[in-house]
Amino acid sequence: MPPKRTLRIAIEGCCHGMLDDIYSQLAIRQQQTGQKIDLLIICGDFQAIRNITDLKCMSCPDKYKQVGGFYRYYTGERQAPILTMFVGGNHEAGNHMRELYYGGWVAPKIFYMGGSSVVRFGGLRIGGISGIFKDFDFAKGYYEQPPFRGSSRSSMHHVRSFEVFKMLQTRTPLDIVISHDWPRRIERFGDTAKLLSKKPFFKDEINKSELGSPANALLVERLRPKWWFSAHLHVRFTANVGSLETVYDKGWNGVPPYNTIEKPEPIDAAKMLNTNTSTSNKVTSRTGAGTNKDEIAIDSASDSELSDTQSANTTRLSLNLPPPKHSNIAVTEELLNLESEHEEEKHDAVVQQQSEPEENIPSFAENPSADELAKETANVLAEEPTFSDPRVPGRSTRFLALDKCLPRRQFMEVVDVEVDGDYDSIVPHLQLEYDPEWLAILRLCQQYMPLDEAPFFPPENAVFTEDTSPIPLFPDAHFNQELEWVNRNVFADGPVFIPPNFVRMAPTPPPGTPDSAHFGLASRDYGPSNRGNRGRGGRAGGGRGRGGYGRGESRNDSQPWDGPLPYFLYPNPQTDDFCRMLGLQNILPRRRT
Repeated sequence: MPPKRTLRIAIEGCCHGMLDDIYSQLAIRQQQTGQKIDLLIICGDFQAIRNITDLKCMSCPDKYKQVGGFYRYYTGERQAPILTMFVGGNHEAGNHMRELYYGGWVAPKIFYMGGSSVVRFGGLRIGGISGIFKDFDFAKGYYEQPPFRGSSRSSMHHVRSFEVFKMLQTRTPLDIVISHDWPRRIERFGDTAKLLSKKPFFKDEINKSELGSPANALLVERLRPKWWFSAHLHVRFTANVGSLETVYDKGWNGVPPYNTIEKPEPIDAAKMLNTNTSTSNKVTSRTGAGTNKDEIAIDSASDSELSDTQSANTTRLSLNLPPPKHSNIAVTEELLNLESEHEEEKHDAVVQQQSEPEENIPSFAENPSADELAKETANVLAEEPTFSDPRVPGRSTRFLALDKCLPRRQFMEVVDVEVDGDYDSIVPHLQLEYDPEWLAILRLCQQYMPLDEAPFFPPENAVFTEDTSPIPLFPDAHFNQELEWVNRNVFADGPVFIPPNFVRMAPTPPPGTPDSAHFGLASRDYGPSNRGNRGRGGRAGGGRGRGGYGRGESRNDSQPWDGPLPYFLYPNPQTDDFCRMLGLQNILPRRRT
């Protein structure tokens, strides 16, 4: 049996733009231990701020806004000393993150995992999901449009059910999952009393089972990775979920708001089309001569494909969408003629049978035997959908949450993660790689991506599992079709590294701009008694609270932005290249307002 390799991974809680401090602390720890760290994972609130427009789009009170030090890594003035990857939190430059929805490099050696994704590193499969849970936005699509005013600046950081749906489609085991929000009820698998001694105001949420994200709890229940890392609540906490323990037993329809909303009933196509309900008439009205060949039949379209403005009284409805990916039947005029001939043959056979003597009619004894019926039943059962399970029997999930980067806080920890197999013989260098299974999931789900505020419902060809926590899954047969395409067209020559194709797109402040600069967006009192704003959980005199800022500032920080205002969105070549590789279209809004 090949020896197991151990990777040393540093985990950081909330970043809040303090990359310099984090990298300095990482260097100190490597020097103290004499051991090289292979990867840095940051669990959200990264704040990849490039300019004043990014700062405007960041969701937090204006008085706490400052540019931070990320822009120096974006321009190349500084280089990340270690490969870094992160998920988004609830205090991010939402416009910048939207440019890299599928994931990508925000700077050389700093990788954003997108809305959700799975990548590979040194033999590990690492999944990530960005944002925090808010039930009033969870079921919605990606409706936000530039210039991202008002509530859209915060709603962009609210995780959507579509991302959870994609993550649920995972088929094989994950080693690590990263989120910003904690999974709901995870505190019950650790030292809850110790947690409450540090954060007593969590008591009500814990008693009501409302602390953390139910969506992430659903993912823990389905995925059961070796490790799950989170941040957000600004406290270190550990837990261990045994392989037979239940984190969340309510399933997809138990996650708010799906526990209060119902999927619309299927539309009666016969009534809408005002046609005769006979089989031949219905087929002719849907697919006969003169019908748009790209039109999707109403009774086969998923509810998520129907526009809110379409009325049930409409007599004819053309969606003008491509046919479903897994539909292998093309209804043509030739096929209709064959059906018509077949109907005539059946009619002639019935007439002939009625005219035959009674003795020629088969007796009951000549009906299919019990063995034949059993064989037919077995064939039907063999065609029932199957669903691969990513959980490893007997494996528990270790949970670690960390604080934000401040003195005397537990914001960083180094963990050793074992890699199964002799991975060095396959890939000699530690680099991020694409994950074939995730790329197949993207191809499978892309056509269902919601772009408005209407609730997203799993498509009709996703089947709810029959277990204690039902979830919607595409059958393995559908998934394997896309996986075969990915293996043939992307991975034909073996593992595929994520290319280092970072491109600087947006303008940045001039060199020497202090981290605390806010370009006049914040109104602060710089008197000596007010140096350092108090945030939630923070301390006056330089402390930062939950999402707050309070480092030493000066009046120079309010100097206005010099030059034309940057766009809210920049088309990113990384996203274009990624979609082109998978044969997908980037359908998110790209208007550069």
